[in-house]
Amino acid sequence: MSYQDPPADDGWSFCNHRLVSTSGPVRVVLFDVDGTLVDHDGAVAAGAQQWLMAMGWADAGTIAGLVSEWDAIAERHFPAYRARLTTFQGQRRLRLREFLPHVGIDASTWSDERLDELFNTYLVAYEAAWRSFPDAEPCLGALRRVVQIAVLSNGNQEQQEEKVLRTGLGRYVDVVLTSDHLGVAKPDPRAFELACVHLGVPARAAVYIGDRLEVDALAATAAGLRGIWLNRNGGAVPPGVEAVDNLTDLPSLLEELRLI
Repeated sequence: MSYQDPPADDGWSFCNHRLVSTSGPVRVVLFDVDGTLVDHDGAVAAGAQQWLMAMGWADAGTIAGLVSEWDAIAERHFPAYRARLTTFQGQRRLRLREFLPHVGIDASTWSDERLDELFNTYLVAYEAAWRSFPDAEPCLGALRRVVQIAVLSNGNQEQQEEKVLRTGLGRYVDVVLTSDHLGVAKPDPRAFELACVHLGVPARAAVYIGDRLEVDALAATAAGLRGIWLNRNGGAVPPGVEAVDNLTDLPSLLEELRLI
């Protein structure tokens, strides 16, 4: 089985279109990154805690509330980047401007450069806390023998590439795709459609798995892929939705469905 090669100058990383064989109709399995392959929430919590304590802005009594506020502010501003209303660096600055008053700092007159320097001190702590979930490598290792493996993320291209590499997952992933380069973000069906075009496969020959029901599983299904929900928290599974509690079960599910 062969795959279409991407253009030589398309800018995608890990474009290693391996020859694989599968007895089923699926040729590519795409994964979400944060919350699916990599413990983003854990890294945010650990990184923010280390950063806030090192800056002298928190103590044992206030750290939990400040970490929670930092996370909530990020959730409020990241959608603007996803909708291309601001840049990746721009949403970082917006987060700091909203957060700093919580630690007694008025940043309303701060320059972008000063904000960027401060954010980098958090970034060092956040990146040091990147970890893949324990079930990620066994799953990817099993699937890599029979299908192409790619990731499709709404994150920043450079950061997600680095995250995949530094967590040790780069040895399994053939292509890193993000909304940065696609120009459109999940749950827009075009994100999934463009990913399949880049990978050289029809949507029906691709599986997508992620930890968010609507943004990942349902959106992928609506775009013509086989969407699967990674239901890590044990939520109620809606009728007609295919789900696994952990990634270790994914290869066997795909075999049972005769997809690989």
